[in-house]
Amino acid sequence: MLKYAALLTGSAVSGSFASAFLSGCSRPGAVDSELHFFDAHQFKLVAQLADTILPRTDSPSATDVGVHQTIDTMIGLVFDNDFKNEFRTGWTDLEIYLSGHNFDNLDQPERVELLRGLELGRNSETENAREAYVELKQQVIAYYLTTEEIGREHLNYLPVPIHYGPCISVDDVDNKAWAIR
Repeated sequence: MLKYAALLTGSAVSGSFASAFLSGCSRPGAVDSELHFFDAHQFKLVAQLADTILPRTDSPSATDVGVHQTIDTMIGLVFDNDFKNEFRTGWTDLEIYLSGHNFDNLDQPERVELLRGLELGRNSETENAREAYVELKQQVIAYYLTTEEIGREHLNYLPVPIHYGPCISVDDVDNKAWAIR
């Protein structure tokens, strides 16, 4: 449906629009019986990575709001084949890198340090893995911020804006960013 909408309007469908559209079709925390891009082992790794990037604190973790499911759906059903093929190549390198560093058996601080080293490192041997991780990290953050729960409970949310104030103090909005939906 999203592809047809893009064709009809002559424009690309933005990731945030597609995410908002698709996240409205599933419940956070519900386990899809059908994966669209990753196999079960890879999907578990996506969930681990998502929760390493955005762990549960005073707000829900990435998997608490279904980010890992949205990523699988977006890559599997929305993104074009060129992106899928490019991502799959990088993802394979990322899996090999994480497996070689025993990612499954690391605790949270060790996982964070391993991923930080990968992201900030400039090693030509790990460049594809780094690019796949950065792409995944961007998706995790974007889809997290566009979930309904985060928008309503942890950001300022005003579904129908009444007044626009371009220059306001952060104190006027309880020190919270605005949810854009």
